[in-house]
Amino acid sequence: MQQWLDHPAVQAGVVPLVVALLVATALVRTRLPWLAIVAGYAAMIAMTTGFSFSPLSASRKVMLAGLLAPLIGIAAGWLPQRGRGPAFAFSGAAGVLAVWVFATVLQQREGMARFAAAAGIALFVAAQVYATLRVRDDGLRVGAAGLGLGLATGIAAVLSASIGYFFAGISIAAAAGALLLVQVVASRGIAAGFTGALPIGLLTALFAAGTSLLAELRWHVLPLMLLTPLATTMRVPERAPLIVRAAILSAYACVAAAVPILAAWYTARGSLI
Repeated sequence: MQQWLDHPAVQAGVVPLVVALLVATALVRTRLPWLAIVAGYAAMIAMTTGFSFSPLSASRKVMLAGLLAPLIGIAAGWLPQRGRGPAFAFSGAAGVLAVWVFATVLQQREGMARFAAAAGIALFVAAQVYATLRVRDDGLRVGAAGLGLGLATGIAAVLSASIGYFFAGISIAAAAGALLLVQVVASRGIAAGFTGALPIGLLTALFAAGTSLLAELRWHVLPLMLLTPLATTMRVPERAPLIVRAAILSAYACVAAAVPILAAWYTARGSLI
C-alpha cells in the first residue's frame, strides 16, 4: 500500500483528483466548490514535501501564496464586480507578489539583469492572472484553463529538470479536471469567480516563473503559457450539451498547452545535443 502511495502518478494526479472531487461534491450547493482546486494542490503537498514555511524560501513562498489565494478570492467576491477594475487590480497585485516571492533569487543577479528579470516575471504573472480572471464567470472555461495550464507548467517543468513544479502543475490539472467532471455530472456550470480563477492563474504562473528562475526553462517559453487561457475564450456551440462544451474547451486548452510544452522539449533536447 505504501509503495502505491509513494508513486509519483498517485501523489501528483490521483490523490489531488480524488480530494478535489470530494471537496467539490461536498460544496457543490454552496458558493465555494472551487476551493477544491487548492484542496487538490494541498493534498499533493501533504503527500510529498509536507507543510513547512521555515526558512521562507522562494518555493515555500509559492506554496504560501497558493494556499492564501482562495481566501483572497472569497473576500474579492464581496467587491463590486462591474467592469475590469477588480481583475486589473488583482493582476497587478499578483505581479508585485511574484517579485516578492522570487526576491532572493533575483538578488543573485547583477545590474540591469536583475531589474529586467524582475520586470519580466511581474509582467508575465500579471498577464496570466488577468487572462484567467477574464473567464471567471464561466466554470467550464476556467476548468479547461486550469487543466491546460496545469499540464503545460507541469510537463514543461519536468522537461526543465524541476520535479517539484512538475508535481505542482499536474496537481492543478487534476483538480481542474475534477471540477469539470463535477459540472458535467451536476449538469450545470458553476462559476469559478475569484475563488477558483485566482488560484489557478496565480499558482500556474508562479510554477512557470519558478521553473524559469530556479531550473532550466528558458524565458521565451513563459509568454507561450498565455495561449492556454486565451484559447478558452474561443467560441463553442452554446446549445450543445454541457459535456460537449466541456470537451471542446478542454481540447482547445490542451492544444494550446502543447505549444509551451513543445518549446520546452525543444530547448531541453537542444541542451543535450
